[in-house]
This record gives sequence, C-alpha cells and structure tokens, in this order.
Amino acid sequence: MKTNKLNITWLALLTCFFFTNCKAQKMTTTSAEKMRTINVTGTAEKKIVPDIIEFSINIKEYWKEEFEPGKKYEDYKTKVSIATIEPLILSQLKKAGVKDNQIKVSAAGNYYRPAGKEMLVNKTLVLTLADFKIIDQIIKTIDAKGVANMQISALRHSKIESIKKEVKIAALKNAKEKASYLLESLNEKCGEVLMISEAEYGYNPPVPFTREKSAMNIRSDQSSGATELREITIKYEVNATFAIAE
Repeated sequence: MKTNKLNITWLALLTCFFFTNCKAQKMTTTSAEKMRTINVTGTAEKKIVPDIIEFSINIKEYWKEEFEPGKKYEDYKTKVSIATIEPLILSQLKKAGVKDNQIKVSAAGNYYRPAGKEMLVNKTLVLTLADFKIIDQIIKTIDAKGVANMQISALRHSKIESIKKEVKIAALKNAKEKASYLLESLNEKCGEVLMISEAEYGYNPPVPFTREKSAMNIRSDQSSGATELREITIKYEVNATFAIAE
C-alpha cells in the first residue's frame, strides 16, 4: 500500500510540474509574440587620406637601339644591363625626395628571352612613402627607358583600426536615428535595442588609379583631378532590431 501511495504522489508532482512548465512557456511565447519590433539598417562611411603608401617600380633591362629612330628588332644588339639601370633609378629617386630606408627590393629575376637575343633581367623596387607629392615628383623625374611599369600597390593608414571603430559606432547611431524617425511618423517611440548584427560593407585599401598603368597613364589620371582615387573609403552596415515602446 505504501508503495502505491508513493507512486501516486510522484505522479501527481510530475503532472503538476508538467502543467506549470507548459503554462510558463505559453506565457513567455505569448509575451514574445506580443512584443512589437522594428528592424533597420544603419550605414556610415568615411574617406581618409592614407599615410602609408607602397609604390612599386619594376625596372628591366632594355636594348639601346629600341630608342634610336629607324632601328628594327633585328638591329637590337646593345643591352643596357640592370647594373647600369638600377643606380641611375636610385639616384633619380633620391632627387625626388625618397630616402634609402624607404626603398627595398621585393623581387628580381629573368624578364624574358627574345629569340636569338640575350636574357633580359628585371627587378622590382618597393617604396614606402607617406605623401603622394613624392610620387608626383618621381613620375616627373624618373627615366622611363629602364622602367617597365609603376603602380601603387597598397594604401594603408597607421590608425585604421580606431577609424574603423569610429565608423561602426556611427553606423549603429544611424540605425537608431532611422528607427526613431520612422516610428515618430507613426506616433510611436523607439525602445531598447534587441539585436545587432554588423557587416563590413566596403574598405578599399589597394589599389587606386595607378594599378597596371604606365607612367604616362598616371600623369593623365592626375591631370583629370581624380583626387578621390587617392583616398581610402571605409563603409559599414549594421542591422539592428529595436523594441517599439509601449
């Protein structure tokens, strides 16, 4: 008899717990269903002038006869070596305001071997600069004969992380502002934030207008006043859900 009474008691307790738990879940669900929300996307953008600029110059050996009028390919015999080109380019870079510690060699190797000719060698110099004015001066000063191409290979900013945080915060504030004025148009008020999800929408460090272009094309871009192409653009989107105040 005692065993049966114990079983009945435990069954009653479990049944009571089950119905109490279901009732609590139902109340929570009902409460959640009644909560009114608004979901908006906030955006923010900032353009900054980079203070770290990597400028690549690819130098290569060439034939002296290439630049003599009336000469044909079969006349090319006098090779101007990399050992002659490099010191000349380096001296011209110094005249343009580039310091020794701003120059490094990133790559060197065979350029190509024309049929019946000697192997031509190339070398890439990477300059780390802080001002576009020096690049403008390089373009005016450098001897194009030994230069295969020049390009800006990277744009960076020394305080990029703190700037990105600033843009993220601005995007979130924009989301709150957007939710507020949308609700105000309906005589409602924005409540607390319930959910935030961020996404980096755009960030364009490398590479601006000089990518895969010759010095002549760089000059053309500069004369067109394309100053915005010398900037880094940071843009963020933030999706936020706010409660609608009761």
